[in-house]
Amino acid sequence: MTRLIALASAVPRLRVSQPEALRFILSRFEIRPATRALYRRVFAHESVATRHFSLTSLDEVLESDPDRINRRFEREAVTLSVRSLRSALKQAKLLSTEVGFLAVTTCTGYVCPGLAAQVVAAAHLPSNVQYADLVGMGCGAALPALQAADNFCRSHPGQLAAVVSTEICSAALYSDDAPDLVISNAIFADGSAAALLRAGPGSGPALTHFSSLVVPEWRDGLRFRTENGRLRNVLVKEVPGRAAQATARLLKVLLDQSGWRRSDISRWVLHAGGAKVLEALERGLALDPGDLAASHAVLRKFGNLSSPTVLFALKESLARRPPRPGERAFMASFGAGFSAHALFLEFP
Repeated sequence: MTRLIALASAVPRLRVSQPEALRFILSRFEIRPATRALYRRVFAHESVATRHFSLTSLDEVLESDPDRINRRFEREAVTLSVRSLRSALKQAKLLSTEVGFLAVTTCTGYVCPGLAAQVVAAAHLPSNVQYADLVGMGCGAALPALQAADNFCRSHPGQLAAVVSTEICSAALYSDDAPDLVISNAIFADGSAAALLRAGPGSGPALTHFSSLVVPEWRDGLRFRTENGRLRNVLVKEVPGRAAQATARLLKVLLDQSGWRRSDISRWVLHAGGAKVLEALERGLALDPGDLAASHAVLRKFGNLSSPTVLFALKESLARRPPRPGERAFMASFGAGFSAHALFLEFP
């Protein structure tokens, strides 16, 4: 059985409060008066307090050259990925040369060779490491990456697998008057998370069951579109309800697969896609007040980091309340596709 043996995160040094970000946008973005009013209303919401960006200053957000933007994405994504991976290895008291498999997720830029190959070199992983890039899966990608790592661990007992989810969402900030871009510019941020897994006995939680769902008819409501050589987020108002509906379906599938009862689950770790998303999940899953406290805390402290967010939420959940022996947890993420992914964890 595969166990999670370490979990770490990394964020850039530049920490920006929501009032600071709003002042910058209103003073530097060329937008209509109605859009300025919308920005004020959106930023007045207290769900996000601070975010981190891989920038020397907010002025870099105004860069419009796609080549320069992608070079920044590549440089900063590799840096953050290595930081989070090394932190996880240090936590587990393991060496980079012990990693047998690496999966890296990202959707906020494109490079070839991918981030995984670059992290292999920058973090000094062995040259015979198996690796995979999961690109373009959006905010939901961390859980499919965990499943790929689980598959490796099950077929290579005792070997170490690593998952690194890294996003430079600041490379996809886009100035326009569209309401979905106002929302995107108000919640997304940069960060990386790394998880280490190994099959066999241990003190970490076991990954017991996985499930995924793809709804192609919802695909165009949550995605990146390329405009003028740059990534531009598309985010329709139906996303929160769709996320809740898909997550509820996955929960039922996992309960049927595992034979667990809903009452067996005492820890809920869900992707913090935004305040309305979390509210829809609370309603759709009939959760108790406080069940998603960790996800709300991540959103408030870091914003929506895209694919690493659910791993940040798991880290926050474990820091807030150490697990009890035998405790069971439900994790879920969702993103472009429209896709949703879930897994069960069981603590020893």
